[in-house]
Amino acid sequence: MNDTLISVLDLGTAKVAALLAEATDEGGIVVRGAVSVQCRGLARGVPTSLEETTIAIDAAVRRLRQATGAPVEKVIVSLNGSHLESENKQGFVPIYPKTRPIGREDVLHVVNHSRQVVPAPDREQVLALPREFRVDGQRGVTKPIGMCGGRLEVVTHIVTGQTAHLQNVEKAVSMAGLGVIQTIPAPIAAGYGVADANAMNGGCVVVDLGAGTTGIAIFNGGAIAGTVVLPIGAGTVTSDIAKLLRTSPEEAERVKLAFGCATAEGLVEDEGVEVHQIGQPQPRYLPRKVLCEIIESRMREIAQLVRAQIDRSGLMGQLAGGVILTGGGSLLPGTVDIFRQELRGAGVRLAVPCTEGPASVAANRAEMATAVGLAAYVLGAEEDELEPASGIEHLKVKLRSLKAIFGPRG
Repeated sequence: MNDTLISVLDLGTAKVAALLAEATDEGGIVVRGAVSVQCRGLARGVPTSLEETTIAIDAAVRRLRQATGAPVEKVIVSLNGSHLESENKQGFVPIYPKTRPIGREDVLHVVNHSRQVVPAPDREQVLALPREFRVDGQRGVTKPIGMCGGRLEVVTHIVTGQTAHLQNVEKAVSMAGLGVIQTIPAPIAAGYGVADANAMNGGCVVVDLGAGTTGIAIFNGGAIAGTVVLPIGAGTVTSDIAKLLRTSPEEAERVKLAFGCATAEGLVEDEGVEVHQIGQPQPRYLPRKVLCEIIESRMREIAQLVRAQIDRSGLMGQLAGGVILTGGGSLLPGTVDIFRQELRGAGVRLAVPCTEGPASVAANRAEMATAVGLAAYVLGAEEDELEPASGIEHLKVKLRSLKAIFGPRG
């Protein structure tokens, strides 16, 4: 797949982003086209109107085709929403005879064994990523193929989602006349969009602040360790402003972007903002500090929720790569400061994708992190379609297998 152009769709709450990319010889990303259109058919990362979602997908893909001249027919699609859940499961297989080297089939077998957990009837596995292999108890093995031993173990990161939401995403894409090659959780994609290998190896958390959700991807030892989607995002801040100041959502978004800050500390007391309230002929004068206090309350809550997820992972003290903020919501002034205050002891920074190519300017933006990450994720890997693990019926899951683990096909 590395020598082929790929098309991706990021289905966000406020927008649908489409991107066409290919890999460079050095492992980078060349973006041939990157577009985004507004979408009203998604709420908190999941479709609420198939028609509206399909219209947005169709519009984004049409613009991508016009910009690149490429026939976009099949796409890699992001999955979002708080219905996504993750866990780490172990699997093991004996190697017999012990004198033979571990082969590719052994690796596939042990990963399948780790996936033998049966999801609830309304859920299904959407991704399985090997985190760590062990050979005869030796931990930290990244390349088990060719090694000798009597027992091969694996720790696999498994993401599941509600079947109905997954089906609605695929149906919306299908209604737009497109085929789905693979679906990838948005937080993991965002991680691959802005975090480099050094950050992942040292341990890092990527926080994707979107309009309706906040995606959290926790990496440790170069592999994904936790995936969480919070049902709250920058759009919640806009809703707070609209409700408390009695304005329309459009006016709330305007004042947020024009005058908002995630922290009210240090603002001048007499600085004011004119706000157009519903049903009032004249704008209301409001101290800017009041506006920013509304914003700060919600942004601080989001930072605290992120902190709780990191604490739950037990990796707060193992984040040499720090906490990386991205997504459109991260651009609000003061956001980094709020997260630094709430995530004491963890370095916090803002990051955007870094790509090459004719559309790199459009792609290298915080709100395009997930779209770029979808491309980086797939272009940097080869796929193996695994058959159902023993005891699980009607299950086929795309497993992303790192080339560093499996090596080139011979």
